[in-house]
Amino acid sequence: MAENETLFQVTSMFRTLLKTITHEWNKNGSRYNLSLPQFKILYSLQTKGPQNVSQLAEALGITSAAITGATDKLLAEGLVLRERGEADRRVVFVTLTDAGKAILEEVKKDQQIVLDKVFHMLPQEDIQHLKRIYGQMLANVDNPCPPGQNSK
Repeated sequence: MAENETLFQVTSMFRTLLKTITHEWNKNGSRYNLSLPQFKILYSLQTKGPQNVSQLAEALGITSAAITGATDKLLAEGLVLRERGEADRRVVFVTLTDAGKAILEEVKKDQQIVLDKVFHMLPQEDIQHLKRIYGQMLANVDNPCPPGQNSK
């Protein structure tokens, strides 16, 4: 089979996998009235601490406007706070509240079921390989090889 055909199949399978995971998220996440981007914001705040809108946008790969819209809803639900920076009052940081931490833990438990459903048959070694491969692919998107060359 030609390399291009194989790559087409891999990307098609990957797209289907992402669609399946998103569908499962939507089935379970709707119980919490959280979209996937909102969950990702909460998760990023938990793992990295308070961040400004541009930091969140960069970390999640979405626009600052999308972050602002999502955090508006999280703010209204009492899951995050907006706080002005001490050094520069123009900078606004988004912070996770205790209510945000609590709902995040509930959602993570439910989402673990989805992740187990998708990845349970893979040994830990394969999961580590996937992590390395995806990381390398994402890094190469910003620093691609010339056409026709593989970065092996």
